[in-house]
Amino acid sequence: MKKLHKLLIIFLFIVGYISVYGQTAFTITGYGQKLREGDSLFLSYKENGKFIQKSTTALHHKFTFTGSVKYPTKAYISRNQNPAYAYFITESIHVFLEPGEIEINSPDTLTGAVVSGTALNETLQKFANQQAQLKQKKRLIKDPDQFTESEKKDTALVNYNKRELEKLYYEEADNKLEFAKMHPDSYVSLDMLYDLSRINTYIFKVEEVYNTLADNLKQSEYAAIIHERIKTKKKLIPGMKAFDFSMKDANGITVSLSEFNGKYVLLDFWASWCGPCREEHPNLLRTYEHYQKYNFTILSVSIDTDKQKWTEAIIKDKLSWPQVSDLKGHNSEVYQKYGITSIPSNFLIAPDGTVIAKDLKGTFLTQELSKIFFKEPLSHR
Repeated sequence: MKKLHKLLIIFLFIVGYISVYGQTAFTITGYGQKLREGDSLFLSYKENGKFIQKSTTALHHKFTFTGSVKYPTKAYISRNQNPAYAYFITESIHVFLEPGEIEINSPDTLTGAVVSGTALNETLQKFANQQAQLKQKKRLIKDPDQFTESEKKDTALVNYNKRELEKLYYEEADNKLEFAKMHPDSYVSLDMLYDLSRINTYIFKVEEVYNTLADNLKQSEYAAIIHERIKTKKKLIPGMKAFDFSMKDANGITVSLSEFNGKYVLLDFWASWCGPCREEHPNLLRTYEHYQKYNFTILSVSIDTDKQKWTEAIIKDKLSWPQVSDLKGHNSEVYQKYGITSIPSNFLIAPDGTVIAKDLKGTFLTQELSKIFFKEPLSHR
């Protein structure tokens, strides 16, 4: 009887969902007190795997977008920076596209905007209000990607700002988890978990919250992707034996993981096109140079498909430990066998082949190694 009741609830949800989304039209009306005449506004989102973009111009501090969507769709609006060409977007706001009148009001341009008018956007705004203080902290820290050439020479400042922004990034991720836990019936929560499931170190935290979501949300495409990511990440976890494999290095010489039995090995997955991977290389260099005398090494597996770009990155980043690749990208058997869903990703393996930890970076890696070798962790200044 309970099962029948549960199925009835899901059926009624689906019927209601289809009924609502039979009326697919949405309208966005925006107002920004400091918007200038002729300011360009861009609405960007994905639909059926395709990038959709609409544009309009501000008139009398106002702008409007209209369109239709088949399902609730997260989008963002940017000002005077076309996302199709801009390397870095400095000003944007998120909205959910859904049937109804969506209103945006800002005392500035887009900064500080309040989004209202539909259920999902009301929920999204509730989270934005909770994050106001954190957002203000982020605005006060200049992203190193926007540094001038002169500022980039100040490596202490570059590293400090990166660390501070990373702390805020994970603080926001924790806040999203907590928000999703408190709103198990909202599609906003599902969308947050979808984004968070990309973060390697958060996958099991995501699983815990995902299990509390309303059953109707678990029927969606996003839910299926989250579930698959969780399943994939469980292919190899701490306490299990690492899978042996053989792969060629840049000179065509075959290297096997089992060659390093008896050593602590950091099995590192990266690619030449992966910015965060390349940013982590200076830390890996310091770690390798400091700990290699303590029975420690690194084996890096690239998921590149272009050998020239891979080898150029090795040289440019001065990577001195073993590097291998089968140049099959995401289709690499090793990549799939190890349950990799995003990079950078790594596994710390003990001398007997047992995985000790996963996805360690920065100070977390050096702290783990210092515990193993009873040495002080490296300085990251």
